[in-house]
Amino acid sequence: MKVCLYLEGEDWVAKSGFRTAFENHKRALESAGVTITLDPKDDYDLLHSHFFGPKTMFYVLQAKRKGIPAVCHAHSFGSHDFRDSFTLSNAVAPLYERYLRYLYGQADMVMTCSQFAKQVMHEGGISVPIEVVSNGMDAQGFKATSDAVEKYREQIGVKQFAFFTAGNLIPRKGVIDFIEVAHQLPQYDFVWFGKRWNKICNANPEMARCLEDMPSNVYMPGFVDDTASAFSAMDALFFPSYTENQPMTILESGTLGLPLIVRDIPEYKGFLTHGVNSLKGQSQEEFIQHITRVAEDAELRQRLQKGANALTDIHDLPHVGKRLLSLYGSLIEKNALVGASA
Repeated sequence: MKVCLYLEGEDWVAKSGFRTAFENHKRALESAGVTITLDPKDDYDLLHSHFFGPKTMFYVLQAKRKGIPAVCHAHSFGSHDFRDSFTLSNAVAPLYERYLRYLYGQADMVMTCSQFAKQVMHEGGISVPIEVVSNGMDAQGFKATSDAVEKYREQIGVKQFAFFTAGNLIPRKGVIDFIEVAHQLPQYDFVWFGKRWNKICNANPEMARCLEDMPSNVYMPGFVDDTASAFSAMDALFFPSYTENQPMTILESGTLGLPLIVRDIPEYKGFLTHGVNSLKGQSQEEFIQHITRVAEDAELRQRLQKGANALTDIHDLPHVGKRLLSLYGSLIEKNALVGASA
């Protein structure tokens, strides 16, 4: 079996979960012994795309014409996760969702990483088979070095118990809540790893005011390449995002054994359990309570660390590789039967 893993616009998504999941699936397939090409102009038995741009559409339709099975990976599944992102995203969201619905409808199978996303896409009219497949986590390779951990704490300037998050600074990621909570908890440090877009790309007056009035215990070092070391330099994850699918930040933090504090959203149902592998909240008041408990209660921290670390068992790359191989095999076999009967 030869599979084409295709990621359109690699440079454009180089600092996103798209790229991380793509690389994880590549390593997962290698662990399963699958031959891989990254060039959609090659010959292959199956196409698996990880983006949704015009080139992706072209190669999916080309594969369809050639009788080659095509898989679309739905890292984004419509208006739900596109709204409150960038300038004009809310206005464009309905058109964007129609485009995704058409693209995914051309595939032989859609893969996504949460039951919630699968449900939303089914309800949105996508009738092709949808399978839930983890983005994967390289539990063995995602390690920090002790000297790098100290380096990050020094470079960033944190000296207190440190909570962090990671992602683009866009409204739906919970930037306002992150900063407002930090205002009320000066005894802790708060760090946001991720790209800060210019005002043209992200025109949100309320968020802009918060960013201009950040307290001294908030640090924004931008995007970092060595996320394992940067995250390990922190004490716990505070991830107040309003909409997600399966955030790599959560899987990575769990792999490092960091306590997880997240927003209570339906996307995490069946993935994160309050009091077991995370603490969930909705309001700033609840987040403040959870953050204070994690910082002050060592026994709670240890329990959450153990629960978060256990997440990696079912998301580790060998497990994901076997799952992908099984799904690919079923598609290729089905396609061969259809071709033989035509």
